Amino acid sequence: MIMFQLTLIRHGETEANKLGLLQGQLNVPLSNHGKEQARKLAERLAAERFFKLYTSDLSRCLETTERIAAYHQYAEIVTDNRLRERCYGRLEGRPHCVVNETIRRAGVASRDYTAPGGESFEELHRRVVDFFNSVCSDYCELVDDETFLRFPSPDDQTVLSQHLKNGLHGNEAISDHIVVVSHGGTINCLMRHFAEYGCEQLVTGGVTPNTALNSFIVCVERYPHPRHL
Repeated sequence: MIMFQLTLIRHGETEANKLGLLQGQLNVPLSNHGKEQARKLAERLAAERFFKLYTSDLSRCLETTERIAAYHQYAEIVTDNRLRERCYGRLEGRPHCVVNETIRRAGVASRDYTAPGGESFEELHRRVVDFFNSVCSDYCELVDDETFLRFPSPDDQTVLSQHLKNGLHGNEAISDHIVVVSHGGTINCLMRHFAEYGCEQLVTGGVTPNTALNSFIVCVERYPHPRHL
């Protein structure tokens, strides 16, 4: 069994966040407050040891990642456009109140609404899961069909309890710490995927606040007979 810690972080605040505008894939930089949020987050994480930092290629995530990376000079930084926010096409840059009314008139749930020129939830889900699967494969150097993901079972609780008690430092059971800096919708989609795998006590559906983090222990196991999983 191979285990690593995965921390999902949402970027700092932007002016669009402050004004209540739907950003989607618009390339919006951090506001002054967002820069301060990112600085404080970086200081909070300074004592951690990161193996790799993945980030969306949009500037608000890149700026947040750069501040974190300033304390982790040996950590590899990888930009990946699969971590971008969901594309909302013609609705991007519009106030959330206008967007919500548009969706209400369409008579569907927000998740099921695809804006003109935008991306469906299924398309978002596919690229986010594809990213996560590639992270697991790259990390474990297992690229065949005998690689499986699961979240810790009760049998792992001794190791995990010790990890949570002592933190990452000096704990050889948790090999490495991988950080992903992304967007509210993308993080929510990834956590929904985790919930489908049986990650218990995971609340999905809300939006992660700016610079908030969600941390998980990911276990990858190889089985000789995958059909028996």
